[in-house]
Amino acid sequence: MRSPRDEFAAGAREIAPVLVGMVPFGLVTGVAATASGLTPLQGFALSALSFSGIAQLVVCQLIAANSPAIVVVAAGSIVSLRFVMYSAAVSPHLAHLDRRWRALLAFLMTDQSFAMTTARFSAPGGPGFRHWHTLGASLTLYLSWQSVVALGIAVGAQVPASWSLDFAVVLTFIALLVPAVRTRADLGAAIVAAAIALVAAGLPYRLALVAASLAGIAAGMAIERSRRVRRGIE
Repeated sequence: MRSPRDEFAAGAREIAPVLVGMVPFGLVTGVAATASGLTPLQGFALSALSFSGIAQLVVCQLIAANSPAIVVVAAGSIVSLRFVMYSAAVSPHLAHLDRRWRALLAFLMTDQSFAMTTARFSAPGGPGFRHWHTLGASLTLYLSWQSVVALGIAVGAQVPASWSLDFAVVLTFIALLVPAVRTRADLGAAIVAAAIALVAAGLPYRLALVAASLAGIAAGMAIERSRRVRRGIE
């Protein structure tokens, strides 16, 4: 059985390839924070406390539109609902840890660290110190992300206001969406969300984003449930 130090180092090494692809996303996120009107300190605080690139971009878009705080919080929460499913999936593996450990790992959880946690705990053997592997991967990603976002904020502060940065944010969303569409449920959710976003584009405070997110999630869940029923899973 590997020691906590060995597990931590292994997690940090295994997350390393992900860091390369994270750089452009983090830079755009930092630039978007500045473009939304946030101060550098506010932009970095948003990143440090939320640690969700998609949620950060959504929040920045809504802040730029002067949306009410309740709308900003609701939208950020909606796009982060996947973490509820992640928590349910990994909870059997982390249930033996005390509350402080679970809270720390929950805060640091991302799509990448979730995948690595699931893979590590699925390997043969007892839990041992495998949570240190999760911590190594998650903390490495967290510190790297904050560094890149801080660089993006610094760059964004130097960009003239006449430059349109919204287009870079849109391109980032497209780059994230296309690889994520893998199943009929994914495709259905994307199509419904896009349609609702267009239809509701005239709503104030960019509420179209909230409406599209809820509609897309509902559509994806309905399609997936229908698939399960047809296959006799439910």
